[in-house]
Amino acid sequence: MAAASAIPLITLLTDFGTADSFVGSMKGAILGINPEARIVDLTHEVPAHDVRAGAYLLQTATRYFPPGTIHVAVVDPGVGSARRPLLLSTSTQHFLAPDNGLLSYVLAEEPDAEIRELTSQKYFLAAIGPTFHGRDLFAPVAAWLAQGESLDAFGPRVKDAVRFEIRRPALVKGRLVGEVQHIDRFGNLITNIGYTELRDLTEMDNWLGLQVKVRKAAVKGLQRCYADAKPKKLAALVNSDGWLELFCNQARADKLARAKLGDRVEVRRPR
Repeated sequence: MAAASAIPLITLLTDFGTADSFVGSMKGAILGINPEARIVDLTHEVPAHDVRAGAYLLQTATRYFPPGTIHVAVVDPGVGSARRPLLLSTSTQHFLAPDNGLLSYVLAEEPDAEIRELTSQKYFLAAIGPTFHGRDLFAPVAAWLAQGESLDAFGPRVKDAVRFEIRRPALVKGRLVGEVQHIDRFGNLITNIGYTELRDLTEMDNWLGLQVKVRKAAVKGLQRCYADAKPKKLAALVNSDGWLELFCNQARADKLARAKLGDRVEVRRPR
């Protein structure tokens, strides 16, 4: 399992926003224990209580961090309840999060990860409240973990972490059928159809003839980049994370297509 970095690196992902002092308090809790820790904000603009969005954003960002990085993810509508706090450790990184599905995408990619329930209260703040485990529990554990504390010291291993289904695209009667898995702040519709599935459907030389449909909107062909599409017209491409994405140059694809999370997306071979 991953060892702590020589220079501790801790990331934060939450739905706290920046209007209140929640994020600053978490950083204070970390630095009060480990003043040498480096803290990176992944995002604090996950839609409130949206565990699925947080899980997706966590997986897309954390793959770019060096070995030993500790990721603290707090989208926690069940804070203070019986839900468990978890430490998940892969061969390269660590993840601290509530047991509510927030680690689903990570677990889908790392099925052999070690998972522990955080039970050792010596690593929590002295006065842990019922409404702010991000500050009182997850942040201090991250700080101690960054100092090289043994993984086993934080609590026992568990194997039954809560996770939601990561739906995969399927080939149905010659059509690749997937769904919208995320909508970003620009209104881009990011699907669960990846580069590999598109390549298996047809050769890249034929991608200009692919037909992509979401709800009643359809586009033909994949663009290379956003600027290649006509302004304010629905278009599609494979984005930098390898997902098929419907977008609208200088406008919102979700509004233009009247699409939402979970909507069916179909890709057909050139006729």
